[in-house]
Amino acid sequence: MLRHHAQGAMQPGVSDVPERLLEDYRLEEMLRSPHRFIRPEPEAQQHSSLQWRHRVQYAVSHAVNAFYSLDPEVRKEVPVQYLLEKWWPRKATGFESILHYWDVKNKITDELSLAIAMNDDLKHPTILFEQWRTELPSLSMHLSMILQAAWQPEGWDSLLIQKYMVVHDPNVVEAFQHLVSVFCWEAFGKLPGMIEIYCLLEGRKIRYIPGRQSLVRSMDYIQLIRDSIPNAQKVDSDQFTVRDKARVHEEVDRWRSEIEPKKNWLM
Repeated sequence: MLRHHAQGAMQPGVSDVPERLLEDYRLEEMLRSPHRFIRPEPEAQQHSSLQWRHRVQYAVSHAVNAFYSLDPEVRKEVPVQYLLEKWWPRKATGFESILHYWDVKNKITDELSLAIAMNDDLKHPTILFEQWRTELPSLSMHLSMILQAAWQPEGWDSLLIQKYMVVHDPNVVEAFQHLVSVFCWEAFGKLPGMIEIYCLLEGRKIRYIPGRQSLVRSMDYIQLIRDSIPNAQKVDSDQFTVRDKARVHEEVDRWRSEIEPKKNWLM
């Protein structure tokens, strides 16, 4: 099922780079702090405000990857706290204070342990922290995504896609839902059965069940983003410019206000 129109674990130096390439991690970083692109802060302040979250996300991602790489029987003997500790920042650099450092550490440890326990029935991941890319012919572009964890539970004919986030961000959550829905449809020929997003600091688990109607809206969303990516024939870089980033937010806000979304969220 998973070798439909997708390429897994893409390596640097791929020659068939399309005119339009949307990469999930670049879009997510832009969406997290829209005010930084409309009214940019000094560069030093931007790095400071993001540094602790980046470092914690690094630790969470490695811990989840290491845990689910283990055999299901072995997992029972390995506390996720032990794995998280291996990659946790040793110093409070980038955090607001030493108290903030310990508050974040304790909260993330508790919530990640709880999330892992809730998934005890999931045995062998179908995809685990792999970068995949697929073509979207109708939009004349390619979409690249890093899938943290994808499962095909017993009795399912579709995938359960999971994402582990440090901080809840509604813009990132919405974008992920759209990107995953379109990606799975184009790459695997089937929508995911469910999308789960864990927002660890808030202790939130968000579930989304995509459908054919929501897929149309997801395609519209990605087309809107695509139209804000610089044309490779006109510029030297495919990176979002400040003007592009501001336009993305303006267009997404306008688009969201015009279309009443279907309620597919299970909070």
